[in-house]
Amino acid sequence: MTSVADLGELAASGGRVVVCAPQVPCGAATRVLLAKNGLSISAVSEEQSVTDVLGKVTSGEADAGIVYRTDVVAAGSSVRGVDVPGADEVVNRYPAVALDPDDDLAAEFVDFVSGQEGRRILTEAGFGAP
Repeated sequence: MTSVADLGELAASGGRVVVCAPQVPCGAATRVLLAKNGLSISAVSEEQSVTDVLGKVTSGEADAGIVYRTDVVAAGSSVRGVDVPGADEVVNRYPAVALDPDDDLAAEFVDFVSGQEGRRILTEAGFGAP
């Protein structure tokens, strides 16, 4: 498969594309993203996790896959990511809250994650701003 520059080229490529299964969060997000862009992809495999999708791509079992930006960042030079318009509108939410109001360590953690240093770390990992 030749290199693709956008989601439309991926859908039209005819390459071996893997995605997450619809019942897992990455699969649900993929379905919404494709629908927002008016596209469909004939995947050769639907995986149970984004790690499995990435593994099929890095092992050569697949030509391409749809994964989160964070996974592309973590994979480093072993994959090439393509920005997809509208992907920032298809997000999974990861709430952080101290369940016990008297747990000082939990409150410290929430403050750290939502603070300047925590946001910097999350941004470097590919996460969007909370």
